[in-house]
This record gives sequence, C-alpha cells and structure tokens, in this order.
Amino acid sequence: MEKVVIFGAGKIGKSCFYNPNRRFEIIAVMDNNPAIIGQLFEQKIPIIGVSEYMEKYREYDIVITMVAHKDIEEQLKELGIDNYRIAADIYNKVDVSTDIEICHDNWVTYLQGLFNKKGMEILEIGSRNVTGANLRNKFSEASYTGFDYYPGENVDVVGDAHKLSQYFDRKFDLIFSSAVFEHLAMPWKVSVEITKLLKLHGCVFIETHYSYSSHQRPWHFFQFSENALDALFPEKFGMRCLKKGCCNLLEGRFSEYASEYLAGRKVNGLYCHSEYLGEKVEEFEDLSWDNIGLVDVAKSTEYPKPVK
Repeated sequence: MEKVVIFGAGKIGKSCFYNPNRRFEIIAVMDNNPAIIGQLFEQKIPIIGVSEYMEKYREYDIVITMVAHKDIEEQLKELGIDNYRIAADIYNKVDVSTDIEICHDNWVTYLQGLFNKKGMEILEIGSRNVTGANLRNKFSEASYTGFDYYPGENVDVVGDAHKLSQYFDRKFDLIFSSAVFEHLAMPWKVSVEITKLLKLHGCVFIETHYSYSSHQRPWHFFQFSENALDALFPEKFGMRCLKKGCCNLLEGRFSEYASEYLAGRKVNGLYCHSEYLGEKVEEFEDLSWDNIGLVDVAKSTEYPKPVK
C-alpha cells in the first residue's frame, strides 16, 4: 500500500482514516499549525509542519484533505513541491448514504446468497449479454428468466418492459436489473409492472446511474439518486424499502468551456451508481400513480427549508 502524508487534520482528513476504501497508508499529518492540531487530533500519528515535511518526509506524496485546497496547492508550488494530489474525500457528501452489501461490487453476491435456491423464480430485466456479464450462472439453483428489448445471448423473452406483466403468467421471488432504468422512457410505468409480477414478500433490486456519461443515445432518459428509486416503489403499492444507497464516487469539475462563473469549479456529491432493494409486503389490485401524492413518495422528508 502506498505511503502518503496528508495535508489537513480537519474533518476530511480524519475521515480518511476511517474510509474502508482508502488505498494508501497515512504515515504523517501535515498542517500549518501542527502544535495546535497535535493537541486536537485523535490519531497516534506524527503531526508535522511544512518544514519538517521538507526535512524528513519529502520522498512521500502529499494528499490534500482541505476544502480550501487551491490555497494549499499554491503554498506547495511556492516551495517547489509538486508531488501532491487532492483527496477523493473532498468530493464526498456525508448526507449521501452507501450500503456496502448492495453496492456495485457486492450486489450480485448479496442477491445470490438470498435467492439462488431451488424453487425461487428470478427475472432479470435487461439480461442480454452486452458487456460480457452473464448472470444466469449466478442463479443456477433457481429458475432464471432473462428479459430484454432485443433478442440475443441470455435472453429468454423479448419485449417492452413498460408492458412487462403482459409477457408472463407467473410471479417472481426476485426481479432485478442493472444499467437499465436510465434507458426507460417511462420508469414509473415499469415500476408498476414490476410490482404486479412480484410474489408477496418478493423483492426488486435496481442498480442504475446517478451520475454518468451520456450513452446509448437517444435512449438515455434519466439519472437516479437512491431516493428517486425509492420513490418509484411507494408504500401505497405495497412496497417497503429494505436497502438503498449510492457508490463509486466521481471527482467532478466544470471544464474551461463552462459558463465563466463556473469554469474550473469543483463539483462534489457525484456517484456513478445508485441502488435500491425493496420488498413487496402487501398486495394491492389498484396500482395507479393517480392515487400517489407527494407525501407518499417523500415519506417523512421535506424539501430543505430556506436559510433565513
């Protein structure tokens, strides 16, 4: 593991110690006020100033963990230090939830453990092997059905997901999709169709994109937060959210071609993937969005109030 010195002992710097995805070892913390910071910092690690870094730690790269990183960059440049980078944690948003069990790297294994059993009926929406990922063998003990808009490898049923229930005369224990919902022109219709086809206590899992490059145009319609996916499966449809979250943090910045006041500015809170796992806990005959109000999808939350 790479050994680094972090510059900044504040909230972001401390979060680096507890980040399970951290891919470097922190051997020292640098700050412009090492004496003061040394008394406040909880970790048993050297707290150093710039001069001590130059004397003892110059061989190690610096990871800047301060929001005001531009000022720190200028300071380091003046000292002839160019082996630095910005901590990814600066781009994180603490109010965005992550669920490690259903994140991008783990959701297949998690669902496999719950549903790869004899007697289980599983439906994948968007099953055609496009990227090299064929998930049929991950559910070899269960009865797996692949559904897609086009025929191809790993497709059993061809059709339009907006009319999903018209293709089946049975219900499923698990319906899942990955990298599909962003390409659905009317995802609220698909959520109804999925709910119709779930057995009581059956589950739906959706992974899609929260922030990602435009692709498969012109049929790239939406980007979803974890809360948007939750809103598509409301309690009035008999659904209950079990897990949701976002993962795969992106480091965002406006380009030089952006509006003048935006050019070069950092954009935080960007995550490639969003995930939702829900369970059908009640059976309703009337699944109509006409019966759903804002309070039903917002649940106990409300739009942030204006700052006075």
